[in-house]
Amino acid sequence: MTVVALVLLALTAAGPVLALLLRRRWADPTLPVAATSVVLLAGAAALAAAAGDVDGWRAAAGRVLAVVAATTAGSDVVRAVFRLVRRDVDLHHAPVPGRPQQPPDALADAPARQPTAAPLEHPAGAVLRGGIWIGYLERAAVSATLLAGWPEGMALVLAVKGVGRYPELRGPQSNEANAPEAFIIGTLVSVLWAAGAAGSSWLIG
Repeated sequence: MTVVALVLLALTAAGPVLALLLRRRWADPTLPVAATSVVLLAGAAALAAAAGDVDGWRAAAGRVLAVVAATTAGSDVVRAVFRLVRRDVDLHHAPVPGRPQQPPDALADAPARQPTAAPLEHPAGAVLRGGIWIGYLERAAVSATLLAGWPEGMALVLAVKGVGRYPELRGPQSNEANAPEAFIIGTLVSVLWAAGAAGSSWLIG
């Protein structure tokens, strides 16, 4: 079971490869890729828990694969959550018969204003730049510190990220782009995913 769990972790880490393959058929495969990653990670955790603790190369491989899975697959998971958030915002701002239509929320229409921009960790990409790479580093650091038995490192990572983003979050464009809300949602989802990947490795041994 442990070997199968490692295979599932490896498949989870290959989420970006799956996204590239599906992009040939779907314009935006974010949701199916994220759902597949969540199922694979949950399956790896379940098998690891059933197999019990191991040591040697399998435990080391589990730690390495967990950090890689946390780093790579987390981007699609974060983006999928924002797709759902924007869909919820769209529903709340749907026109109601007999009422004047209100302008759409900036969180919902931010991608429409930036059709040529590269996908970011959050929809406030115009304000919070470098979201993808910061997300990669954040998840790698969080999962690595948890697996190293140093959970205090996660607080340090989040503190550095918060301090670095503070000027942009308090800037003149932050309210228009809902940057603080995007920052909170993206950070929480990213950290939860990294913690879940580290937990799967911890169950392996």
